[in-house]
Amino acid sequence: MNRQTFSEIKSHIFSWHCFCRKCQCINKQFIIFMKKRICIATIALLFLGVLPSLAQSLQRHSPVPAIELVQPSGEKFNLSSLKGKYVLIDFWASWCGPCRQESRHLRKAYNTYKNQNFTIVSVSVDKPRDREKWLDAIKADGLVWTQLLDDKKTSDSYGVESLPSAFLIDPEGNLLSQGETLRGQDLMKTLAKYIKN
Repeated sequence: MNRQTFSEIKSHIFSWHCFCRKCQCINKQFIIFMKKRICIATIALLFLGVLPSLAQSLQRHSPVPAIELVQPSGEKFNLSSLKGKYVLIDFWASWCGPCRQESRHLRKAYNTYKNQNFTIVSVSVDKPRDREKWLDAIKADGLVWTQLLDDKKTSDSYGVESLPSAFLIDPEGNLLSQGETLRGQDLMKTLAKYIKN
């Protein structure tokens, strides 16, 4: 083997060695990158898994969180003042299309059961700056029952994440039903189940 051939082989070996080291470096960077991605994805999945549990944290036949909020008149209202009645707690907003569509079902329920130990408490999540829009929506939709403006803490305590959100409580202040069973035509069916003539 002449000196030139040996130099070429040595050069190839060195190049291959450098290539391997470069690959190892790239692999390490790729592994670090993937670990970060997996970590972020895991945190996201955990977070998403926690949200539904918050929304469903209220247990049936257990007391619901207290509500003490301001009415359009400026007076404070306390949910405990309605103890002894079936109460439908309705979270909504003036800008929420589906909420406004539910108004006719709420009116029907109220007019049907208002003399049978039943009432509705609507809690708007409108911002204080949108007070006039809130009041206009109340008037336009004919919402004649108790109207309150949310303070964020209240809707959070009920795990409200979407609108409209409704909760039916019994005369003792315990949760009877929530969610889809209190929307549309199902609302009347659910009320008929609990409120007897």
